[in-house]
Amino acid sequence: MAELCNCCGKLHEENCPAPVREPPSGLVGADGRLTPAGAAVEDAANYLAMRGYLDPNGDEFPDWVLAELADLYQAGTCESCPGTLTGSTLADHFLSRKQEEYERSVPTWECNCGRKFKVLPEPRGEAYFEARADGLMGDLIGYVRLDSQRQKAKHSDACPDCKHKFADTIAEQLDPQQALF
Repeated sequence: MAELCNCCGKLHEENCPAPVREPPSGLVGADGRLTPAGAAVEDAANYLAMRGYLDPNGDEFPDWVLAELADLYQAGTCESCPGTLTGSTLADHFLSRKQEEYERSVPTWECNCGRKFKVLPEPRGEAYFEARADGLMGDLIGYVRLDSQRQKAKHSDACPDCKHKFADTIAEQLDPQQALF
């Protein structure tokens, strides 16, 4: 699964294809003061630090975060938050965007009956979520719980369409040499 890159803020594997190496222009005016966009971006970055997304003890905020916040500010308001963009609403939009990017990056697994799920690993197994048409994760559908050695399924919920247990379907789909269930 792809990871969040510290150089560009996108989800990808290995070498960053487009690192952001400096803050975006337009945040500071010719007089050295923050522009309205700069003030909103700074407030939003502070909100992200307060919410635990950014390191509150870091010397500077990552340039890619400032660039994404500036892009969101420039895009203006939307249906979900009409009116003035504040640091808090800008931070909310940023976090929403990151959540959607993450959910779209979660691999899709297809049951033998054709129903698609997004599967997240858990300490003792996997959680199965509805795979929505927009690529996001829908409702939690069920779990597969493994034994303490992670060798056998201890519990498995079933696909709502075909009623076949997830663990059994996975075992059928895997090469018998690879099956854990």
